[in-house]
Amino acid sequence: MRYPASGRSELCSQTICQGGSFALESVAAFVWNGWQACAGISGRLGVEYARKASIILMMSSQGAVVILFQWMAGQEHLLYLGATIIGFNFGGNFALFPTVTADTFGSKYIGQNYGWVFLAYGLGGIIGPVLGGKLGDLNNYPLAFTICGALCFVAVGIIGALEKPAKP
Repeated sequence: MRYPASGRSELCSQTICQGGSFALESVAAFVWNGWQACAGISGRLGVEYARKASIILMMSSQGAVVILFQWMAGQEHLLYLGATIIGFNFGGNFALFPTVTADTFGSKYIGQNYGWVFLAYGLGGIIGPVLGGKLGDLNNYPLAFTICGALCFVAVGIIGALEKPAKP
């Protein structure tokens, strides 16, 4: 059996390949469960408290976990914890971004403005993996994690400075 993710032609045992597959599926399950749990929890927190404060909390914890992830990934229980927190934050973002967009620009204009928010998310989803791959090719994954974490803290500053525009 060939292990396709390595891009190599060496053969690996079925046990090793299945073990790697199980580990990947376990991390994916933790991320998915975190994502789903946070979508409900963050939506509720955003209603009862401040949406802006919820996003600031999520982006701050996301930045810290992403920067620390390079050291957390070496220990299985910390890998699962980090993956769960990352999934939790992604679920919360998807629950709160539309409501913050509506709060900022008004529900009348959410259709026009949320597309731009989602476009920015999509661009990050393209540029981030490309940057990570380029840095990985240079054996510099720590820099990729640090850049992503720093960008989360930049997002904290942006959302903290965000105010509703003045009515014309």
